[in-house]
Amino acid sequence: MWQLKKLSTGETLNEPQKLPENWGSIFGMSGIQDRLGDLSWLGDDYADKGWFEVGEEAALIMTADEANATVEQMLKNTAWAVASDNTNLTKEQFAHWMEYRRALREVHLQFGFPTNIVWPVEPA
Repeated sequence: MWQLKKLSTGETLNEPQKLPENWGSIFGMSGIQDRLGDLSWLGDDYADKGWFEVGEEAALIMTADEANATVEQMLKNTAWAVASDNTNLTKEQFAHWMEYRRALREVHLQFGFPTNIVWPVEPA
């Protein structure tokens, strides 16, 4: 995994990702990875930028953040089901929605989190 960074501050400019397989042929040269740490040779738009290899752990942190954001959005989208003024659900339906939302809040406890999540099924 690789990440674009601002050289002067170390600020990350994107999420970790794989580099395209054909970078060398795009630039018409071999050994392109040796020149990715400082991209100033590409012109002013690339001055103070460079690609750096990061471990899988950095990628997992981003994936965990994304998974947690997904959970939060799913909880927001289903808040109507457990609202105190919702009289459209039976007690059984209400219990199913409560269980679903509990399972969402516990997604981060799964053994495979964040790379292998078994998402709970929304009640019908």
